[in-house]
Amino acid sequence: MKNLLYLIFVFLCFTSATAQEIRWERWFWPNRGLPRNANSPLFQDSLSLRPLKLFHEPQVFPLVNQPASAAYSIDLHGFLDTEQPWIIEFWLLNHVNQPIGFEVFLDQRPLLANWNKKWLLPGFEEPQRFWDKYFTHLVLATGENDLKIYENGNLLFQGEKARGESLLLRSYLQEEPYMKLDHWVKHLAIFSGQMPENWASERFARHQFWKREGVRVPGKFHFLAEPYLYVPGPSQMQITFELDRKAAVKLFLGEAIRSLEAFELSPEQENRYHVQLNDLKPNTPYFYEIQAADDQGNVLKSGPLTFRTAPEKNSPILVGLVSDTESRPQINEQIGLQLWEERVDAVVHLGDMTDGGNEPEKWQWTQEFFPGTSALFSRIPNIPAAGNGEGDLFWYTAYHPQANALGCYSTEYGSATFFVLNSNQPDELKKGGAQYEWLKEGLSRSNSPWKFVMMHHAPYSMDEDDYGNTWQGKGTYGDRRFQPLLRLLEDFEVDMVFFGHLHTYMRSFPLYLDQVDVERGITYVQVGGMGGNLEDFAPNRVPFSAKTFRGFHYGTLAITDGRLELRMHAADGKLVDLLEIRKRN
Repeated sequence: MKNLLYLIFVFLCFTSATAQEIRWERWFWPNRGLPRNANSPLFQDSLSLRPLKLFHEPQVFPLVNQPASAAYSIDLHGFLDTEQPWIIEFWLLNHVNQPIGFEVFLDQRPLLANWNKKWLLPGFEEPQRFWDKYFTHLVLATGENDLKIYENGNLLFQGEKARGESLLLRSYLQEEPYMKLDHWVKHLAIFSGQMPENWASERFARHQFWKREGVRVPGKFHFLAEPYLYVPGPSQMQITFELDRKAAVKLFLGEAIRSLEAFELSPEQENRYHVQLNDLKPNTPYFYEIQAADDQGNVLKSGPLTFRTAPEKNSPILVGLVSDTESRPQINEQIGLQLWEERVDAVVHLGDMTDGGNEPEKWQWTQEFFPGTSALFSRIPNIPAAGNGEGDLFWYTAYHPQANALGCYSTEYGSATFFVLNSNQPDELKKGGAQYEWLKEGLSRSNSPWKFVMMHHAPYSMDEDDYGNTWQGKGTYGDRRFQPLLRLLEDFEVDMVFFGHLHTYMRSFPLYLDQVDVERGITYVQVGGMGGNLEDFAPNRVPFSAKTFRGFHYGTLAITDGRLELRMHAADGKLVDLLEIRKRN
């Protein structure tokens, strides 16, 4: 029914918008995937501007006075009569907070530029206007005698006609690490012919519809969520994925790539699939592949992928630590590469997988989180907590069926048990609250050598202003609503508490009853650096703080029965912090 409504919508509303002939079109969801033999057809250069990048830029006369990050060229003459009218269409997604810019040239002539959310046009500037906070639809139409530029369906500029044979795009992204122009420009299309009346507004409406649906490449059979792993136990694996349409789907699974067994799958809801694999061998590598065919005969393949089941109890493990992926797939991808090179057994994600991925904002999952992380999470299981970015739990539970109705769960992995809480409901984490009692029961039953609690919100923090503006007065240095929870964790001798929410790194000294106590205390670690807008610290060190770092980052935990090693790295792999804990008798 959903696909039928989509077809009716396109036919009735966009007849005139398709009157122009598309000569060149690309959708950009760049993720080059994992390197070397781990590469997969899930990740393609056709979804990136990389093939168009220039390494020797022609001389131009830019409107933006900033260092250029990169330049990309499209030869119009190869598919277009450049002496006749034509149209260029952009769909832009700006979900970062530092100044960024790009510029459009026709041959050497600048047509327009954008810097720090302002349009730079011949002779004047104009504030950029966004739709739904982050999106802009841009159309440049060359007519017989003029050039018209439309923003979100409205005329922005009209000037003398423009002609040329080469389209040059120049980016200015030095303020946003690892960002490329195709993280901002999501759709670029070139049409031949004169632009009809209302064409720009109708095309804008079409992009609005695609955004609401969360699709990446309209009309093309594709994954909305690539295969996504979670490990319930040593003999189990959970695979979740989502398609953009109904299809006949098979999972191929086995211990050798030449002897995979096929299983037919049915969706749990609409086109979303959850596969629970049981009776697997512990600590064993497996190969798997998803293949799907729609009713038009189109075939979609994930390509061969891999996972390793969890080790048996008390085995040594290496676990990754991340949080706050939020709005920067480029940082997600970079840190994913670092964790892949470590070959971690699993990743613990401390919440805010999205910036605001509640029920109406599916695109933050399918157009940001999965494009940025799926290269890693299609091979390495993810153990995530819910953050305020997914606080309504709608898409969180849709993609994470392991969570109960409260949004919490626990999992044993090697010599550790991870208790994953939903800290969006602080009252539930007080004595008598449903999560509090669930956790109390779980801790009382656990006989793992190491017990860790994972949550999103910060019981302790050195943040400059989330718990009172420390540049103007006193702060509480953490969310005091969680103090009753901390007493419970102390009673059961939890080893460490990991959380995110603040987009910096902080490690505490061991704390007991709100005071530093190296004998009885719990170490609290804030890991908030996989993509959210970076924050900052209070002007003075707080007594409980042992180490801080401002920058994008990730961590690893190497755990045996009697020893734990915590390492924290910057996004480029540089070691930031190292802590060793030997187990108390």
